[in-house]
Amino acid sequence: MANKIQRTSLQLEIIRYIQNYIEENDLKAGDRLPSQEQLLEMMGVSRTSLREAVKTLEARNVLEVRNGKGVYVGSPKDSAFLSLIDFTREKGKLLEALEVRKILEREILRMVIHTVTEEELKELGEITEVLMEKFHQGVRQTEEDKLFHYTIYRLSHNEIMYQLILSISHVMDQFWEFPLNMEDPFLESLPLHEKLYKAICEKNVKKAQIINEQLLDAVYRDIKKQI
Repeated sequence: MANKIQRTSLQLEIIRYIQNYIEENDLKAGDRLPSQEQLLEMMGVSRTSLREAVKTLEARNVLEVRNGKGVYVGSPKDSAFLSLIDFTREKGKLLEALEVRKILEREILRMVIHTVTEEELKELGEITEVLMEKFHQGVRQTEEDKLFHYTIYRLSHNEIMYQLILSISHVMDQFWEFPLNMEDPFLESLPLHEKLYKAICEKNVKKAQIINEQLLDAVYRDIKKQI
């Protein structure tokens, strides 16, 4: 077996470890895995980390937990492990991108509020109006949501900052394409777009920054809770 886990992405590492164990020992559906104590000793991880990983695998039918009897190999669909690892990796990238966005957007909002013109506010207002109208109608507003944020980036009038945040656009774009196969995501964060726009119109830097952080925190929670 592999050495004890030392890396920080514990859930993904535990999933890979269990995958390797099942494959190396040629376990089939219904076969029992080692006890929890044995797994903890083998992997060198905390009980909480192992429990969370097992719960994720159980939700995907990769493992089956039988109360009082132990953990058994489930009956997953083909490529279940691979898709789960890809899912975990994608989720991790999105959460990391949110952390970067929070740092950059805080400064971007300050720049926008100090330089934005009435004509530019009108442009952003029209986008916000369509975004909120679609939201209240229950219509998908992917393009308007994305356009809202990218317009704010552009209105910073700072080419270096604009290019810097665009450098992670390949990850950020997933926020507007219903990431992780989420159905109807970000319902908590969408109303905050209108509040953010109003704070920008008021030229209130601190208020805009606080609302934007609330918006990103709501998105973070939506993604974090996905299995």
